[in-house]
Amino acid sequence: MMETYAARMRKQENKQEKEKMSNYDMDEIERQRERERMSRGIRPENKSVEIGKDEEPWVAVDIELPDEDFTAIALQAHERDITFNKMVNIILKDGIKSVEYRFEHDNKPQLLNEGGSPFINEDK
Repeated sequence: MMETYAARMRKQENKQEKEKMSNYDMDEIERQRERERMSRGIRPENKSVEIGKDEEPWVAVDIELPDEDFTAIALQAHERDITFNKMVNIILKDGIKSVEYRFEHDNKPQLLNEGGSPFINEDK
């Protein structure tokens, strides 16, 4: 009997499919080994992940912006290839730093009141 090209291609595809399939027996053997290790008190390699380790605490804030301000912020975020929220956070952090700098380096004269005179106890 002569084999057609289509039949030969189906056989080849079936063979490739079988090679791609996962070996469920080996998976079960690995799971059994892992259960045996755990029953003996042998812990797996450090696969644990500490969630929130490097995260800063955040607070959600609702703000209302005029359309032109929203558009300007959205364009800046687009130019930097970041999200709108991330851009707003950057703006807020920069604004806080600016205010802190101005507070520490203000040119306005300050009135320092001292209680009493430094020369009161000079006679003694």
